[in-house]
Amino acid sequence: MNEDIRSAIVALTVHAKEVIAGSYENVKQIFLLTDSTSHSPEVADLAETFGMMVVKVEAREFALEQTIAKLKEEKSKVELLVKLRSQLSVIFISTVLLTTFYIFVLGFLELKTICNLSNIGQIREFSSRVIEVITLGIVILFIRLMHLSLKEFGVTSTGWKRSAIESVAVSFVVIGMLAVFKYFMIQSGSPLFSETAIFNFGYFGITYITYLLVAPMQEFIARGTMQGSLSLLLPGKNSGLLAVLVTSFLFGALHMSHSIALSFSALLTSLLWGWMYERHKTLVGVSISHFLVGNAAGLMGYWTFF
Repeated sequence: MNEDIRSAIVALTVHAKEVIAGSYENVKQIFLLTDSTSHSPEVADLAETFGMMVVKVEAREFALEQTIAKLKEEKSKVELLVKLRSQLSVIFISTVLLTTFYIFVLGFLELKTICNLSNIGQIREFSSRVIEVITLGIVILFIRLMHLSLKEFGVTSTGWKRSAIESVAVSFVVIGMLAVFKYFMIQSGSPLFSETAIFNFGYFGITYITYLLVAPMQEFIARGTMQGSLSLLLPGKNSGLLAVLVTSFLFGALHMSHSIALSFSALLTSLLWGWMYERHKTLVGVSISHFLVGNAAGLMGYWTFF
């Protein structure tokens, strides 16, 4: 056998074993054998064919490694998403259970043997605040234990300015509508309102001040926790809209023990605040609007027949 062919076969065999082992460091040496001026045409052709095969094998292995890495990354994302959905489910279910307990307690306080108590209003108000604080504490505890960020539940200053400006504008529109409605009721002689002034500051009390804390707390539970969790749990592009609807009906049901009028009003305002939260993903605006509209409605006497 020609010495040139023999040495070429030995070199190609060595490099073939390296390729099998996964090493492509010496591939350049194979292409040195393709020089037809230094080697016979047969050796040059064989080396070129072998070299091109190695290059294609290396390219396919690299593409395969990239695909495997991408699949692993996607798998990690899916696992994180499944974990997040599981955590959000726990938070949502816990909130709904506590909300249901809240409804039962308020319903219990409406029993004739209890509601005739002279201080039933204070008892009802105190019970509401206690259950809300308990719900808030449990939800925040779950969020911390699951290592989730409060930003995911609307506790963020991102976009607060735009949210606040929009909330004030929308709130004054709502308050204006309430004032116009009361004005026409007074002019028509309706007994719905006991006073003739649009705003009666005689209703003002400590609850109007504490509403600075109550409004954000209720919005965190309703909008941040319930609506925020649902919008991530529900599939499809309309998940945000469905989350607003579900949360709003639950929010309305919370007030059913007081009256159907308050429940319906709570449903409508919750739809408004749910839409605002879906737009900005921050509790700043909805909390401001909740505070303004709630207090204005009280000063106009709406709470007297709710």
